[in-house]
Amino acid sequence: MLDMAHRADQGSYPVFTDFLTTSEYMLLSSLQAQLKGIRTAYWGGHRDCDHVTAGFFPNDWSGMDLEIFPVVCIRVTPLSERYAQSLEHRDYLGAILNLGIERSKIGDIRICERTAYVFCKEEFASFVVENFISVKHTQITCEILTTSDELPAQQYSERIDSVASVRLDNIVSAMAGVSRSRAAELIRQGNVTAGHILRTAVSYICTDKMIVTIRGYGKFRLSIPEDVFTRKGKQKIIIYKFL
Repeated sequence: MLDMAHRADQGSYPVFTDFLTTSEYMLLSSLQAQLKGIRTAYWGGHRDCDHVTAGFFPNDWSGMDLEIFPVVCIRVTPLSERYAQSLEHRDYLGAILNLGIERSKIGDIRICERTAYVFCKEEFASFVVENFISVKHTQITCEILTTSDELPAQQYSERIDSVASVRLDNIVSAMAGVSRSRAAELIRQGNVTAGHILRTAVSYICTDKMIVTIRGYGKFRLSIPEDVFTRKGKQKIIIYKFL
């Protein structure tokens, strides 16, 4: 990443990474002090995206328009609604990776009923459109979206719960529907990110509107209504699970 930033500085043009893992995002954040003369921006194709690429821009670059990031969105629809299966995120991702594409080239996959929206690096978009023809037993068709206006709003399932406190282990327990001890185990094993940063401290205090991703359980957004408690003094929370 430092080499890419150096190329942006020396060449006076933007340079972009692939989609970053959580550890790569954290590493790059820690390197910001070393990137003198370079501005860094992050973009995954939409403001709600969890997986992002990084762009390194020389300080004298005029503007940092997100449209120049080499990320596109592909709409995936079944050829026949009647015979389409109910497909999950892992079904779409597995089918795309089976085409021989590296995981770092694929960003978020958003599912809206029987349609999926796949964010990927621009250089692989045509290949995906031409070769991505089925998911499990469902035949599909793909098209590249020309504007983000065609992308529907992120959909969530909503659930109200209550917790003793907004410590991370309590929040993960509520979101994943597991015991507090199991939640603590997930956190310590490095399976939880909160605020796009890997968290391993069970006592970390979560904040309102925080995005929490739990490996194997999904991605969530936390809402903490101010001064809303149960009769037993527990904090009421609203859990939005990304669909």
